[in-house]
Amino acid sequence: MKAIKVSKKGARQFLITKLGLGGAVDQNVATALRYLECVQLDPVAIIERNHHFVFFNRLKRYERSDMERHLRDRGAFEYFANAACLIPMEDFPLFKAKRKESVQDWNDKRYLYKDRIQTIYDELANRGPLPSKAFASDKKVVGAWDRPANAKTKETSHVLRMLFETGEIQVCGRHGSERYFALSQDVIPDQYQRESEELSEKEANERLVYKYLRAYRLIDGSDPRFGWQRMKAAKRQKKMDELMTNGTLIPVEIEDVSREYAVLKEDVDELIAFEAGRQKGTNTVTFLPPLDNIMWRRERIEDLFDFTYRWEIYIPPSKRRYGPYTLPILMGDQLIGRADPWMDRAKKVLTITIHEEGSWSKTRAQQVERAAIRLGKRLGAADVQLTKKL
Repeated sequence: MKAIKVSKKGARQFLITKLGLGGAVDQNVATALRYLECVQLDPVAIIERNHHFVFFNRLKRYERSDMERHLRDRGAFEYFANAACLIPMEDFPLFKAKRKESVQDWNDKRYLYKDRIQTIYDELANRGPLPSKAFASDKKVVGAWDRPANAKTKETSHVLRMLFETGEIQVCGRHGSERYFALSQDVIPDQYQRESEELSEKEANERLVYKYLRAYRLIDGSDPRFGWQRMKAAKRQKKMDELMTNGTLIPVEIEDVSREYAVLKEDVDELIAFEAGRQKGTNTVTFLPPLDNIMWRRERIEDLFDFTYRWEIYIPPSKRRYGPYTLPILMGDQLIGRADPWMDRAKKVLTITIHEEGSWSKTRAQQVERAAIRLGKRLGAADVQLTKKL
């Protein structure tokens, strides 16, 4: 099929809607999670953790306990998709090959922790779900984020991570920043354990690629995370060519964008409708967290929105251009500025510094202010203070 030619505006409106913003989803956590395919988990809570923020922006009546309950009730599990993510439980079999890769990655290190592994197995088998703090250890080892000669990670934390990555244990609950672990056999419903056992690794990976495509909706094959699998550039391109040839993906040419994009065949009519103006976006103002689904591919943000974003939380304060948790401000189908928030939880005051991009009208400024007040209420702030960065 010939490439579909669209404007940046049409592509933006399509993407915003397909990723659940602007009122496209407003039912419950289960519906939103299936619609998005997964939601990225992150512990940073300068004003709110990413996963809660993502649901806040898509569900009018969302409470933090809703996600925690959904995980506890086995409606979802946690694993690595785009990064560490909350994923619908029915997708557990799709990650079979990724779990096996993790087993292989950890295989030559397991003997170092055999006693600790057995202790964790015994505790979970005998006592059921336990918080991570239940596995105390004074021994330090070199963890994933440590330098080789600088052991800072608790051995128990390191082993819990290993058993989680290999699929032997699951995060079965969350309360704030605390995670609760259980043996996989006690968490994953029998039907999905059986399906995972029966599914070939090849089929699991094929289905995982398709899940990735549904999560991104407007796809480019140069994404290093393509398919949420380990693929070198040549393999990614080969897979893209295959998906184009069999009609799963349709090429898209976006006006004034050199990067090649594609959409799922099932999304073609909707993309064309946005381009023709038969389907309209909204004029909603939304503050986007750094790891919102729409922000996953920063190159796509630059291509469609002419907006460059860099999360500066790990940059020394003296070298930052903005704050540590800058929120892009989405209004309708445009990114119109940035917001640097800070929550004083003791005083229940949300302070936001606004960085305007381009010229703002009085009406636009008022819309952003109202959206900031709504955000403050969702976060539990009694007062919202806005300042403008000149």
